[in-house]
Amino acid sequence: MAKSIPNLFGTKTGSVLCLKVPSRMTIWFSNVVGPQEEIAFFGHPIAYIAPSCFGQPNALMIHVVSYVDKMNIILSVDESTVPDPHQLFDDLEESFNLIKNAVMARD
Repeated sequence: MAKSIPNLFGTKTGSVLCLKVPSRMTIWFSNVVGPQEEIAFFGHPIAYIAPSCFGQPNALMIHVVSYVDKMNIILSVDESTVPDPHQLFDDLEESFNLIKNAVMARD
């Protein structure tokens, strides 16, 4: 994207787009496939991986990361926009369980 935007729109318009678009977004969502085998860091086994970002001008960031046979969901919220992040997470967990049960029922 970083190379194609200036090529499509020119350098001046491309730089404006690259600065303005992220500052006007309210949600970021990332889905990262993690290691499928357990890993260690200097001989210490890794129990889970929980990446996040700091300083983004967003009301909500959702990171979904798989690690071995687990899935971690990491939320980063602006509490003035999302007053009860724990309820949001509970709702997301319930939704994922409904999806999982529907898929398992098909098999």
